[in-house]
Amino acid sequence: MKKTHLVLTAGILAAGHTAQSQDSTQVSQLNTVVVTATKFNKKQSETGKVLTVIGPQTIGHNTGRTVADVLNEQAGIVIGGAFSNPGKNREVYFRGATSQYTTILMDGIPVADATGLTGNAIDLRFLPIDQVERIEILRGTSTTLYGSDAIAGVINIITKKGGTKPVNVYGDLVYGSNRSLKGSAGLRGKQDNVDYNISFTHFTTDGISEAADTTGTGDFDRDGYTSNGLNATVGIQATENLRLQPFLFFSDYKSSFDGGPFVDSKLNKNKSNALHSGVRAQYDLSKGAIFGNFAYQKVTRDDETDWGKTFTDGRAYYGDLYGHYDITSWFQVMAGAEYRKSELTDTANFKDVKYRTREQHSTSPYVALFLKDLHGFNMELGGRYTLHSQFGNQFTYTINPSYVFSDKFKVFASVASGFKAPTLTSLYSIYGNKDLKAEDAVSYEAGAQTFLFNNKLDLRVVGFRRNIKNQISYINYKYINYNQQKDKGVEVEVIAHPIEKLTVKGFYAYVDGEVTTVGGSGKDTTYSNLIRRPNHTGQIEIGFQATKKLFVSTTVKHTGTRNDLFYKFPRSENVALDPYTMWNAYAEYNLGKARVFFNANNITNNKKYWEIYGYATLGFNMQSGVSFSF
Repeated sequence: MKKTHLVLTAGILAAGHTAQSQDSTQVSQLNTVVVTATKFNKKQSETGKVLTVIGPQTIGHNTGRTVADVLNEQAGIVIGGAFSNPGKNREVYFRGATSQYTTILMDGIPVADATGLTGNAIDLRFLPIDQVERIEILRGTSTTLYGSDAIAGVINIITKKGGTKPVNVYGDLVYGSNRSLKGSAGLRGKQDNVDYNISFTHFTTDGISEAADTTGTGDFDRDGYTSNGLNATVGIQATENLRLQPFLFFSDYKSSFDGGPFVDSKLNKNKSNALHSGVRAQYDLSKGAIFGNFAYQKVTRDDETDWGKTFTDGRAYYGDLYGHYDITSWFQVMAGAEYRKSELTDTANFKDVKYRTREQHSTSPYVALFLKDLHGFNMELGGRYTLHSQFGNQFTYTINPSYVFSDKFKVFASVASGFKAPTLTSLYSIYGNKDLKAEDAVSYEAGAQTFLFNNKLDLRVVGFRRNIKNQISYINYKYINYNQQKDKGVEVEVIAHPIEKLTVKGFYAYVDGEVTTVGGSGKDTTYSNLIRRPNHTGQIEIGFQATKKLFVSTTVKHTGTRNDLFYKFPRSENVALDPYTMWNAYAEYNLGKARVFFNANNITNNKKYWEIYGYATLGFNMQSGVSFSF
């Protein structure tokens, strides 16, 4: 296996020496303006944060796919369930950490799920890709800016906004394998001081059996999935300096699911919906701006299984007021305060009283200082003080220096701490533990990014280490604190452009982790804890603009060995999963105001691998359709 990994890494690096960026989907150029790194517009050259932008062009090339599919092709991110039945829940593994350590934002506002299915992170199945303009991925601990949960990283999903003319109609129609059908339609535009975007997406599929059928009888039924998504945003330029942006996002899905690994079920059904609504406000100053964000979120889940019925209602409230100001041309300051509250009502899973609502809240003032392009030197110093209703007062910090040489070479480093409170589910459900402690984390990061051969080569190398104390895990049907989890890794990303119409991108990511806990003997025991997370992943993507109208691309991704837990009552067994390689292809022909496209996934029809032990995976599958805008 080591030889395979070395060959794969060498191939990716060699491809990088013959290839550059075609659009902002690649590792971002130093002059690219991003918002997620500092919560306001900033060039990549002026921050030491590790950030990748998935731009509109790449989003357009994934019309027949999902947000989870796109994220699964990024360095350091593995989406558990990406190749499973469409109704299977998607888990975000970010730099070896589970979903509960990743903050997902929608236009800069956290989209939380108080029901706790994936920690506090929103279920990716709620997010249709048709309503996405671009995605910014911020790697590393960012609790100082984004609060609890942002220990592994932040994913900021930026939705489509109003257009440049009064009315613009857009949409798509896609048909694919397993009788999958997806359609979307939207209106966007601008008139005087008001712009708007309203869009709707519908998706349905027969799917495959969620559980792997090893009986040889073929009796396992298909587990279908249907989802709908509505996004509405209005921008109002109330005055020359004041902009208001009310928004509403609603998504629901229903699915059939099986009884567990290798276990079919004809009865199990789920209905879930999510509401995300609120308002964003921005007031421009002569040398800065003031921002105000408010959001109300509600997620409900209604399950019917062989064991009975459950209904869960989770609600989250979010308020954030902050501002930034340029003191001088090289010194900036930002300060703000954030309020969060989460509530959970559960009719079946609470230990004590059904229908009881549990809640927790926090208030967090924070401040950050920025040195900006001081003869090539940049620095961010930040701190946040969290006053939590149940877990006391916590201080977190960020130290992030960087230096740019001749606009061609950047070195950067970061030391940041994080804090995460237990979820309401982990505290109060029938599997919960009221004695859980809050988790504390410290992460270290260093790397370099360079542009060579007249900007034909973009190379970034990053190493990181993350230590979490009191790490919370779900083991043998109960949430418990471990003593400590230590993760480390390396990410190598390359973009090259040997000729004008050819782009070659590649990455290699290595991550390893271990848990130290006190056993029954009172002695520390250390062992690997990267369940379903491979130590090695690598990918090569080649895109070619054959003509002005025809674009083709192909992607090969390798996923290394992993371990999984197979629950066999009353305890779990550790199962080794073999590595696998996935080959996909895409073709698009532009007709002007419309384009036709074809996606082919798992071209070799590989079915001899486990993504999640005991659950079936998709063989060859395809999507074909048309998208339009006029």
